[in-house]
Amino acid sequence: MRCGVYARFSSDAQHPASIDDQRLACQRYADQHGWAIVTEHQYADEALSGMGVEHRPSYRRLLAAIASAVRPFDVLLVDDLSRLSRDAAEILRFVRSVQAAGIKLISVADGIETGHKLSKLAVSMKAVMNELYLDDLRDRTLRGLRGRFARGMHTGGRTYGFRSVPVYDRAGRVTADGHPLALGTALQIEAIEARIIEQIFRWFASGVSLRSIAHRLNEQMIPFPAESTRRGARRRGWASSGVRVILLNEKYIGRFVFGRRLFVKDPLTGRRRVQLRPPDEWQVVEHPELRIVDQELWQVVQAKFRRLAAVHRRQRGNGRLNGRSVGAPTGRSSLFSGVLDCGVCGGNMVVVTGDRQRGRRRYGCGFHREKGSHVCANKLTVKIDIIERTLLTAIREKVLHPTAVRYLVDGVNRHLERYSAQAGDQRRRLEQQLEQVETELANVEKAILAGVVADTTAALLKDREAQRQSLRARLQNLDGQRLNGPLRVDEPMVESQLAKLDEVLNEDPEAANVFFRQHLKIRCTPAERGGRRFYRAEGEANGGEIIKSLGLAQAFDLGGCGGWI
Repeated sequence: MRCGVYARFSSDAQHPASIDDQRLACQRYADQHGWAIVTEHQYADEALSGMGVEHRPSYRRLLAAIASAVRPFDVLLVDDLSRLSRDAAEILRFVRSVQAAGIKLISVADGIETGHKLSKLAVSMKAVMNELYLDDLRDRTLRGLRGRFARGMHTGGRTYGFRSVPVYDRAGRVTADGHPLALGTALQIEAIEARIIEQIFRWFASGVSLRSIAHRLNEQMIPFPAESTRRGARRRGWASSGVRVILLNEKYIGRFVFGRRLFVKDPLTGRRRVQLRPPDEWQVVEHPELRIVDQELWQVVQAKFRRLAAVHRRQRGNGRLNGRSVGAPTGRSSLFSGVLDCGVCGGNMVVVTGDRQRGRRRYGCGFHREKGSHVCANKLTVKIDIIERTLLTAIREKVLHPTAVRYLVDGVNRHLERYSAQAGDQRRRLEQQLEQVETELANVEKAILAGVVADTTAALLKDREAQRQSLRARLQNLDGQRLNGPLRVDEPMVESQLAKLDEVLNEDPEAANVFFRQHLKIRCTPAERGGRRFYRAEGEANGGEIIKSLGLAQAFDLGGCGGWI
């Protein structure tokens, strides 16, 4: 029998060898039964939570393989059922999917094997136990953090302006290796960062905007929060959002709150969503020794935020700021939002103008706009319409290239052949079901002729006649498809559809944008020729053979003008 394998570990703190250990356990099981593991159907997700689906690429590829027309393998091996998911509902859905595909699921460590009646009970119990484990772990962790916070200790996380120091056992206890026993950590003020925080508060109170403060900090080459983290290199400097977070942080007046927010994982995406707890569930502790900003300056800043909130109140549901023309047409969203990167600093290209008329809106480097020239000197801007028109022209030329068309035709026809083969299997199943129904109807008719007539007999006869009519209609529909000939496409048919590329994309720009985000990344680098400034764009495929076959790595030029951001 052919076997597939899925393995996963959930945290950066776990060792990557866990994947190898899980695969080895599955390999031993397969060897004991004389089965072969299919190399191309070994799936693994590293350092990814078992709650959710969308954030696990290998798991999604596994689901796609199971749902394909041709069965990829006969048995799926996992070391433990929790490797598939910690969500009970997802486990049960997955088991139904593999059973519908005619695949047996075996959890090696659990001793669970689908395909018999008791397996449903075993899977259900194990799935619930796995989910309860997470609930219990979360509750115990929260209880420990609440106790640590009540004792005046730090509950984790880096806060700009402070540094954490260990708190040792006052009784002098030591660990097994002779080191002082650490009971937790406490916060101390970081003097240099504290002075920067005070300066930020004074600037804002004197009328400097959030963005201008970020520019000043970057010009002075002041290290920004989280610069030393793995994501710091991508952020590259202070931003107005980071300045705002500092100005609203109550820790700088010595007020520490625990339990303000609750993080809940989305069962589909696996991403954490924030929910605010009611104030009566918060824990509040005052630490006057950790105050950085005096009360008068704090109140001036908060009063300014309240005034700004009153002037720029957000309209409910659409995110617009109060004072802008709510009813004014904004036009459709951009096809290439989130796809363009600055070739100078690597930051995202964003809309840098506030004009509500789409024809006047322009793309520019987001880092230059938000963080200043010190982070990125690229001040060139280009109209959205020019970008879309030029990129679509370039993509259309590549899409209509004979090599790309042939690739697409071959790929579509392969899928259609698989569909036809699946339709043949479906016809055989329908014929078997119809034969069974005909046999049952014959038996009912014999019972009626023998004088066995009751309410249940009449109901059974009516039900089976309805089933026969439905099955005959479905078979007739399949026969009609077969009479029309095999499903196939040719090059002229595909070319006629691709020629309508602009029209198709503009029918649903949101869906088109999602596709571009998934498959393309376009780097825009400023250039100059003959006194004319413009962007040189170069596309790169994120995956997918059809996209790579289009030759989008070739450069093409975008019009533009700049210097006034």
